[in-house]
This record gives sequence, C-alpha cells and structure tokens, in this order.
Amino acid sequence: MYYIDPNAFMNSVLAAIVGTAVLLLAATMFASCLGKRGRVMSYLNMFTALFGAFSLVVVVMGFRGQKSDSRPWHIFLDMKYQPKYTSQGQSKYFADGRGNRLSPADTVPFDGTDYAADAGSHNTPNPDFLKADKRYYLGVADAGAKRPDGTVAGPKWEGGKLTGEGYYVNHIPPQAVEKANGWEPLLKRGQVQFNRHCAVCHGASGRGGSGELAYGIVGAYGLSVPPANVLTVEVQAQPDGQLFNTVVNGKGAMPGYGHQIKDVMDRWAIVAYVRELQYAYGNPLVK
Repeated sequence: MYYIDPNAFMNSVLAAIVGTAVLLLAATMFASCLGKRGRVMSYLNMFTALFGAFSLVVVVMGFRGQKSDSRPWHIFLDMKYQPKYTSQGQSKYFADGRGNRLSPADTVPFDGTDYAADAGSHNTPNPDFLKADKRYYLGVADAGAKRPDGTVAGPKWEGGKLTGEGYYVNHIPPQAVEKANGWEPLLKRGQVQFNRHCAVCHGASGRGGSGELAYGIVGAYGLSVPPANVLTVEVQAQPDGQLFNTVVNGKGAMPGYGHQIKDVMDRWAIVAYVRELQYAYGNPLVK
C-alpha cells in the first residue's frame, strides 16, 4: 500500500538532523570568529547544543536498519526476558531437574497425536478439544465435495425430497440436540442468540431489508448494505451446515460471528431458530 521504505525515511530524517547540527556548529564558530554577541549568538548556541545532542544520540544508537553481531541494548526490557522454562531447559524445582513436564490432565492437546514422555502418556486426546467431528464443529459432511474453484457440491434432491448430502450436512447434527437436552431448549437458546447477534441486521422476524421496509436497525438507518432476508426460498433451500458456516464465517457483506458466538451449540441453536422462523413464515420446501 505504501511505497516509502520506513528505514530509508527515518534515516533521511536522522541525516537531516546531523547535517543541521554540523551547519549550526559551523555558523556558530564563524559568528564567534566575527565577534558576534547578543541574541543571535544565544540562538545559535541554543540550537547548536540542541541539534548536537540529537546528533550524539544518532551517533551512539546508530541508524535504522543497521545490522550488527553485537548484543543489542535493552533499555526497556518489556517481555524479552521472562522467568520461563525453555525447551530441554533445567529446573531446580523438580527432583529430576527437568524443565520439560507432562501436560496436566484435561489440557487441550496441540494436535491429534498422543502426547508421550518418559514420565508417562495421556489417553487418546478428547475429540471435543480437537474438533474431530467435522459434522458437529464445522457443519461439513463431505470435505472431498469441495471443487478446485472453491465451490461446493450441494445436497441431492429427488422428487422434491432430500436424498443425499453434498459438502455441508443437510440437518443439524443430533449431538447438538442431545447437548441442549432436546429441541425445545435448543430453539429457546437459538432465539436468545438470534436476538442478541442477528436481529440488529435481519430483524426479529429475519426479513432484513432497508429503508422503510427494513426489519432491523442497521437496514432502517442505512448503516450497511441491505441485510439479507433469511426467509427466502433460496436460503430455505440451503442445508443446515451451510447456514452454520454463514453464521461462523460470514457471507458476502455479512461478517463472520464465530469470534462472538464461540459455543458451537449456540451456532447450531441459531440455525434451528432460523428454520423455525422459516417454518412460521411458510416453508414450501418442507415435505
């Protein structure tokens, strides 16, 4: 975006300061030789001292972008030196003197492998921590159904009924319903989350829009592009996993809300409540 090298720019500023200091020093010495006195000499002495001090700092600290094998000066340590154990470091706290320890129980694993050490090993990592269930955590049914151009295969329809899945899961995973203790609690949870995160744009009814026809605050005041109507036939035809993906990662002008709606069950609850709104509005695709 910017075509100015910050090192070159700052070095030019520093060079200008040093050059100004040299000129002021020469002018002061010349004026002194001419026997000048009074206010002119006072200003010359003041500016010469000021720019001379700046130049001394530049000479001592160096210019930006310079490389050196010497150890850098740390005037403000910040967090460069921390009281921590590095890899394979020694620890006097433990009897065996080792800094490397087995992670405490229930620690989130780094990946899907077993963490093993000579002090022991954990059982198979918890799949919830690893998000191993792609259907529940990502809404993905078949990751291989994603085409090279980024598009995904849609669900399979025959006679107006779903007969197979594409990239996304067609329906909310049973795991979400079980964790919510049933459909009714899941829908109530979805209503709360929808009104908290979605209604400001799409309205409590989910119809979105803008201007006088807006159902949400954002559209009514023209604060963004017209929010989508989630009750349309096109949105109704999307599989539940695709709606889940839209909630998490966004779509078009809509930003993702994954950073705000962190609980996976809340995300599925929103999908369930959107389906309830669609059903109440009149869903022609339900057979």
